Amino acid sequence: MTPMHTTITRWPAFLITLVLAFAVISWWSLERAASGVSAVSDPDYYHHGLHYNSSNREMQAAQNQGWTVTPQVAGRVLTIQVDDARQTGVPGCQGAISLATGGQTPQPPLPLVDAGQGLYKVTMPANLPPTLAANLTLSKDRATIQQRLLINLKQ
Repeated sequence: MTPMHTTITRWPAFLITLVLAFAVISWWSLERAASGVSAVSDPDYYHHGLHYNSSNREMQAAQNQGWTVTPQVAGRVLTIQVDDARQTGVPGCQGAISLATGGQTPQPPLPLVDAGQGLYKVTMPANLPPTLAANLTLSKDRATIQQRLLINLKQ
């Protein structure tokens, strides 16, 4: 046998292996696409898409009014001061804190209690880790402000 003959006989085996690998990878990717849902997808994406423009307008309204949010923690009580552009408290907001549970069962949002003069309070549950992330949502009339917080309960 000549070296040329050995090279030529390897090509069909290589091509068959390449086609089989392509078929197996294609089958695997189709199986994955058909069997599972992405962990990063939002189950309520359609509702969020429908209200995307109105929620953007509400957030823009809060920014235009110059709202500032100042959180403070004392023990397990989180206080949020909301001021407008003139440094005057913004009373009458509806608000909630959604805690990031790190893969555990999500807790329902904790409602903020209006203490007057733009001050809002919430008592954090006792079973929380010393440091956790949270999402704050405050709204009044057609204005909404959302802010991510990192809460440190260690004293």
